[in-house]
Amino acid sequence: MTNETQCTKSLITINSEIKDVILASPFIALASVSETGQPHLIVVGKVKEIRDDSHLVFGVYKMDVTRQNLSQTGDLQVVAVSGKVGYRFTGKAVVQDSELVFSIHQVDTLL
Repeated sequence: MTNETQCTKSLITINSEIKDVILASPFIALASVSETGQPHLIVVGKVKEIRDDSHLVFGVYKMDVTRQNLSQTGDLQVVAVSGKVGYRFTGKAVVQDSELVFSIHQVDTLL
């Protein structure tokens, strides 16, 4: 665990610096994996919501393969970069109605 995060019940609580990078990132990369290990990378616009400092919420538009992968494994990585600062988030995600809700379990500093 890095010094910019605090672990609570296996979820990571992100700080304001990390939130600023997420909110300033022009695009967010989402990488899911199928039950056979096939990765699938997509790029989305902004995060819809940062919920309780431990979850990122995205609006679902199509995302057919991502939804299928999440129903199989639940595994997701998210990358947010703003300027020369970036973070890779690892955790679990589920699709609930028209939202993808991502639970942050690990944060790695990039760049």
